[in-house]
Amino acid sequence: MSTSAIILMIIGCAGLWGGFGVSCAIAFKHSRKEK
Repeated sequence: MSTSAIILMIIGCAGLWGGFGVSCAIAFKHSRKEK
């Protein structure tokens, strides 16, 4: 594998986990507000 392919893979994984974390944080805030 080339270096650029590895970098793209890392960026893709970071973006995926970043979006997952943000959606979890938003869901957590909404559930706390309703109580």
